[in-house]
Amino acid sequence: MINYKQIIQDLSGIAYYHNQIKSFGYGDLTQVTMDIETKQEPVYTKMYVVPGAVTLAQNRILYNFSIILMDRINEDRSNQEDVMSDTLEICKDVFTILYQSYTSEWGGFSVDYTPLWDPNVTPFLERFETILGGWTMNLTIEQPFDYNQCVLPFLSGATLPSPTQVQYVNFKQLLGDLQNLADNHPQIKSYNFGDVDEFTDNPITKQSPLYTRMYVVPNDTVLSQNELLYNLQIIIADRINSDYPNQRDVMNDTLEIVKDIFTKFYLSQYQAEWSPIVEPFLERFEDILGGWTITLTLTQPFDYNRCIVPERPFTPGKKWYELSELWNEISKDWKNV
Repeated sequence: MINYKQIIQDLSGIAYYHNQIKSFGYGDLTQVTMDIETKQEPVYTKMYVVPGAVTLAQNRILYNFSIILMDRINEDRSNQEDVMSDTLEICKDVFTILYQSYTSEWGGFSVDYTPLWDPNVTPFLERFETILGGWTMNLTIEQPFDYNQCVLPFLSGATLPSPTQVQYVNFKQLLGDLQNLADNHPQIKSYNFGDVDEFTDNPITKQSPLYTRMYVVPNDTVLSQNELLYNLQIIIADRINSDYPNQRDVMNDTLEIVKDIFTKFYLSQYQAEWSPIVEPFLERFEDILGGWTITLTLTQPFDYNRCIVPERPFTPGKKWYELSELWNEISKDWKNV
């Protein structure tokens, strides 16, 4: 099965074998004009790939990339038209190669995935260290995918509620199930739940956490008819070395973990909803981190049963001031809480 790193490698190969492309890069947009390995301005024409969102759709995965083709424009703009024409031609070439690569001599990419039609190709003319011009192709690659529990790397302790149990699970128990998955995934080294601002800092130990890290941020819960919809942000992150040699490995491995977690929930009684958006990030905190954030919706059957609500019997006909006085009586005990 082709993974994310292999797709990046394929794009690198397309750049290498194209006669006009002289350099290739992958990473955050801020790195586009600086080779993160040589620390020098790249040779142009350059092809640069910026990661975009990934969608975990039914029976397939959709990978989004921004593929930038750029070249240097002279100070007097004498070659501006040539640059814009030539880089657009290369965009067309890259799409054609991806779309028609049926044999190994042509790359063989069409066996594993295909680009979707109608990508937007947006022009730019900007001044970085030099004046650059070119086009950004916002490309979606579709890959067939089988969400198969048999190939998941979880240890035997990674269990989720049975059909008879899941309707009685509360939010704390759901968080316990998430931690259980993290504890039983061989690549995840730390887990926590809370506000996104505490993502890189353990609020108890005040120390940088171990990586690879799984962090859960709560989002809205919807009280729907006969069910609850829990919305959660799950962040999977790992440390990138300062000279970025492991950047592609980090982005590939953390995305694989996201797929593992989604598959585990999809095949459980929680009923994970299809097509969650998985957003990439490459950011500098205390450490340089890379990874993915999945916005996950879990559906739990729920019976809105008045008989089990923890309440005292209502006294009908109470006026607002009578209720206010009852609250005043309760507030006298607040100092003892």
